[in-house]
Amino acid sequence: MKKYYKIKEISDLYNIQTDSLRYYEEMDLIHPLRSSSNYRLYTINDIYVLNIIRDCLKLGYSTNQIKEYLNNRSMNQTISFLKEEKDIIEQKIIELQNSLNSIENRLNSLNQIHQLNFNTFEIKEFDSRTCFRLKRNIDQDASVDYYLTELMKKNHLDVSILGDFNSGSIIDKDTYQYASVFILSNRKDCDFLLKKGSYCIYTYKGNYVRSNEIFIHMKQWLKERGFEVEDFFYEFLLVDIHETMNPDEYVTQIQAKIKSLAI
Repeated sequence: MKKYYKIKEISDLYNIQTDSLRYYEEMDLIHPLRSSSNYRLYTINDIYVLNIIRDCLKLGYSTNQIKEYLNNRSMNQTISFLKEEKDIIEQKIIELQNSLNSIENRLNSLNQIHQLNFNTFEIKEFDSRTCFRLKRNIDQDASVDYYLTELMKKNHLDVSILGDFNSGSIIDKDTYQYASVFILSNRKDCDFLLKKGSYCIYTYKGNYVRSNEIFIHMKQWLKERGFEVEDFFYEFLLVDIHETMNPDEYVTQIQAKIKSLAI
């Protein structure tokens, strides 16, 4: 076994820039020897220390924290360190599992697009759906992404929840003004409710400019059948710019809770 390793060998072994190795030396974390030609020579002990530095960096330790641990490490400190590392890894596993679940849900949703009925009015029953809502006067032609991002930030929502048929805009049933954005959520602190009941839905492909005419036609279609819109139109963006650059592939679904016409 070699007794000494040059800086290039250590750099290649750990995939660390040589500048970082020099910085660790400057911060008194490692102590390479010097050859007669003044080249740095790293020993097995330096390799042990680099392994510890690598693990500490994974935990987000600062340079000073790493130095303190290296200078004072003991059995108890090592056990504590490993427990902390274990907790962080377990949390990352949870986060990765959540991300995987979100991706699987999104794939399932997109695969079900072709099963939807397009360009026809339907009445379907929905359970109550809780959501977070952000009131804003929104230009119909503008992207709602900015406001959805604002809503996520305000309520500390994970960005990965978007794109699962769970977000869109709320539109006034009389003025057709885009007045809010919403994100469906099962959290207990939600501030808005899509009530349980019968909803008229209409799903279409293409650019969003069709929505206004659909609102008008939906109200007429309902009136002919003895119904009217109870409160709002809900515009769900099922497929949009996040999934495709081609507006012809956009899929939008309009939903509106309905009630019997007053006589």
